[in-house]
Amino acid sequence: MKDNKMKTSHIFWGTLFIVLGLLVFINNFTPIYVDWGTIWKLWPLVIILIGISILIKHRYGKGVVAGLAALILAFSIFASFKSAVHFFNTDFDMVFDGGKTGSGEIQYFAEDFDSTKTKAVFNFDAGAGSFQLTKVTDQLVEAQIESRKHSYEIIRTSNDSSDEVSIEMQNAHFNFGGQGYVNRVDLSLNPLPVWDLNFAVGAAKIKMDLTELKIQNLNVDMGAASIEVKVGEMLNETNVNIEAGASEIIILVPQNSGCEVNTSDALSSKKLDDFKKIDSGHYQTENFDSAQKKIYIDIECGVSAISVKKY
Repeated sequence: MKDNKMKTSHIFWGTLFIVLGLLVFINNFTPIYVDWGTIWKLWPLVIILIGISILIKHRYGKGVVAGLAALILAFSIFASFKSAVHFFNTDFDMVFDGGKTGSGEIQYFAEDFDSTKTKAVFNFDAGAGSFQLTKVTDQLVEAQIESRKHSYEIIRTSNDSSDEVSIEMQNAHFNFGGQGYVNRVDLSLNPLPVWDLNFAVGAAKIKMDLTELKIQNLNVDMGAASIEVKVGEMLNETNVNIEAGASEIIILVPQNSGCEVNTSDALSSKKLDDFKKIDSGHYQTENFDSAQKKIYIDIECGVSAISVKKY
């Protein structure tokens, strides 16, 4: 009996990896045109089939059911990623046209800059959407928001030396993949203060160009997302912390800055340009010790693609 269970297990895992590998391999060369949004919903059948395989006593019957369960699971896993890619590429378009798209309601926020304040904190809390921070402004914070299903509010608190601004989504319900979903936020920050940035988002497409900003700390907590961050060298030390689910993470760092990367990831691919491995999950650029300006990157994620490049 023990031998039969082992063979059933071998059939399940062997079928799963073979089919999943074939799907990824084929997709690398040619698109597979299937309604993936429907296919991934079949995953509960895997639980049913595993239950049936437990009840079946016949050796070959157990193997057939286990193989079928693995086949469906492989297609479901692949379909979930294809659906997520389609979701990011269609629902999360980064384009604005001056608030005249007609896709959703437009909100605009702006907070005056107080030149006596040398530090600032910006907090952004939202669900799923497309978020970009690529421009600077004479204001302290400026935001253009286009959203069909959500509204935002802005909160500002101040003390003698610093300002803190928070932009928060108020009604964060979301139907995954629903047609007509619009939630785009275009942010601008003042380049003069030293900034701490805190982002908490769900399934998102994020693009940040921080080269003109003095960023001391950037903290991003996100779900399944695609994020691209271009870090500058306005300060001698910048800290980047990212926690993510299944995501694509691209970080661009200056050529002359020293960079240290620490990763805690389950099953992720890593592409680190000009880095040397110090120990498990710990990498440094060749010029890290000698560089005057340093960037520290900590990434904790699930199944993701991580890339740190120099520019």
